[in-house]
Amino acid sequence: MNTSAAPASASQLKTIVTLFVILRVTILLMYTPQGLLNAYTDFQHYYRVARLSEQGYYPFINSWSEHPPLQAYTSQAVYSVVRSVMPAGDLTTPTYQFFARLLGLVMLIFETGVLILIHRITLRVWDMERANWLGWVYSALSVPLFYWNASQTSNFVFFTLLAVYGVITKKRAASAASLALGMLVKLTPVFLIGSVARFLWPALKPIIRYAIIVAVVFALAFVPFVAQGGTAWTIASLAANGARASWATPWALIDGNWGVGDVGDVPTRTQLELAYQVYGNPPVIPAIIGLILFGLIFLWLFRRPIDQRDPRHFIWFTTLTLLLFHLWSKGWSPQWAMLIIPCLLLSFPNQRGLRLVLIFTLLLFIEWPLSDVLKWQPIIATAILGRTALFGASSVLLFRALWPRAPQPTSALPRPHEDYIS
Repeated sequence: MNTSAAPASASQLKTIVTLFVILRVTILLMYTPQGLLNAYTDFQHYYRVARLSEQGYYPFINSWSEHPPLQAYTSQAVYSVVRSVMPAGDLTTPTYQFFARLLGLVMLIFETGVLILIHRITLRVWDMERANWLGWVYSALSVPLFYWNASQTSNFVFFTLLAVYGVITKKRAASAASLALGMLVKLTPVFLIGSVARFLWPALKPIIRYAIIVAVVFALAFVPFVAQGGTAWTIASLAANGARASWATPWALIDGNWGVGDVGDVPTRTQLELAYQVYGNPPVIPAIIGLILFGLIFLWLFRRPIDQRDPRHFIWFTTLTLLLFHLWSKGWSPQWAMLIIPCLLLSFPNQRGLRLVLIFTLLLFIEWPLSDVLKWQPIIATAILGRTALFGASSVLLFRALWPRAPQPTSALPRPHEDYIS
């Protein structure tokens, strides 16, 4: 027996999760957003929309929502709990403060799940040392720390990573159901169907079965609203994002849209026809052109050989598909970085991944709140083009990882005494 061999790394997940939760609970109880440039969070918008229930309006039943039902009713449920013990009030009242902290607590449950899934996926795909390292890195990153308590993103990231974990562990039905739940928070996770299809190809039955489960679970969520006579409001809600003008992307720069994806003020949610209102310039390049272009790119990637037995290839292809999806998409919101950051780290659990995330963090700060406050078009364009360039460069790195010119050994993980930033 070789007694000189280094002992296997032990899991540090309990310590990571404990410190992760304690820090965020402390922030939740003792911190009020007072940003130097902008103290606004999406929680304020969720609160204002939920207050429509005071007038008898509920999403998908007699008002429309730009958010899918699971996101809309998470806020609504939190508001109902708050109102059961506190009086109605605007954003300046303790009622809102209680709402924001309770919603933050709900998101913390999902965000803790995200951390655990990052650790478990990394352990499956790479090794324990990298799993521990990614756990510590993710716990210390500023972007997840901010958006956990500012927007409903931790829940859709959790369900998306749970779907990824389900594929890796060959629990496809559970993965498909998780993916549908993620899409009921934000539609973005739909990209994962393409990645799953690639790794099941050419077996058509599992692909069809996976897609059917996603579709059925997603559709079932709308049945209660239709049963209560909300068909028109449900259709309007689903159409609201399709009617939205481009924002915060190169497509938006081409169209001359410098806004943040406006869909109208909260009172418009009770007016059916305003769900179809477009606030911005129409597309210069027809949407079908972009769809065909990126569809052909994805088809080209889809047809390239991939090792379906290697979970690293699934992670690389999934991250590549996610970036391709965002390059195609007509809109972008900074909080969507909450899914891209874990995927980049899972793809490159080393110096390269950390550098990409830190560059991304800088670009996100330039985009919001800096450019949002300055309202200066050159800096807005710089942030958009910088992000697009980062996505493009990351896509090239992922492409090279999937299809190297020559067989390469797995990149060595820096030893504990080495610095990951050098």
